[in-house]
Amino acid sequence: MDTVAALKVFMEVAQLGAFIGAAERLSMSRSSVSKHIAFLEQRFGARLINRTTRRLSLTDAGREVLARGETIVRELATLEGVLHDDQALLDGRLRISAPYSFGIRYLGPLLARYRQEYPSVSLELVLSDRQVDLVDEGFDMALRIGMLEDSTLVARRIGNIGLTLCASPDYLARKGTPQHPWELSSHQGLHYRYARHGQRLHFTRGANHHSGATQAGVTANSGEILRDMAIAGMGITLQPDFLLREALDSGQLVRVLPKYDPDVLGLYCVYAHRDQVTPRLRSMLDHLREWFEHRPIF
Repeated sequence: MDTVAALKVFMEVAQLGAFIGAAERLSMSRSSVSKHIAFLEQRFGARLINRTTRRLSLTDAGREVLARGETIVRELATLEGVLHDDQALLDGRLRISAPYSFGIRYLGPLLARYRQEYPSVSLELVLSDRQVDLVDEGFDMALRIGMLEDSTLVARRIGNIGLTLCASPDYLARKGTPQHPWELSSHQGLHYRYARHGQRLHFTRGANHHSGATQAGVTANSGEILRDMAIAGMGITLQPDFLLREALDSGQLVRVLPKYDPDVLGLYCVYAHRDQVTPRLRSMLDHLREWFEHRPIF
């Protein structure tokens, strides 16, 4: 039996002072009212109502259940109203910006699952490595990789993006293999246009921090282009692991400075105002967090 439904029956009995009156108001039989009260008394392990042939009265336990039960029923009604309103507000469009390569690799299945759960939300996804202005360009949220500069935005970290410094075996055979970050200065660099670190690369080894910079060989706004140029032997590049996995596994690329760990980048959900999170946006934020919590980024 439903405890909340039984509480509502008990409250009617307490208010009217009679089983028959409660039964009539609730369009129930008197025996059904009695069963609800008996259920509560068994559940709480205490008699709630003293019954005589002429009148009934609440026990101490009954008065406690009545006081707390009224609060429970009222809060439940409020919650149901909020959830009903949220469901209605889910209808509409959610506009999202995301990095191009990351979006191509990961967002198709993720957004398909979201649409299955929230079919009333229409999605507009714009893939671009350019950092869009959320407010001016009309985006509800953005996925961003790396350190965040704009302190006016709200950001939730939902994952980590590993980086690997790599080059082709042919390039290293021709140019030599650096053993320390400072030796990178004699090598051609393949640089990502929007990297926050610019051409200077940062590493850790144990408790120590190191940095080095390659020459300005090629700069592009596409990680795939830089990866393919590295495979072709054009230089050294630092790229996300998810872009390099197949090339590293096949031997087309090899790790450079494997004893030095590049910085790990964060994957963030970014939106404009903490106090203006719509039900649509909240549903997507929760979906992204849960998705990447169970599916590591490789």
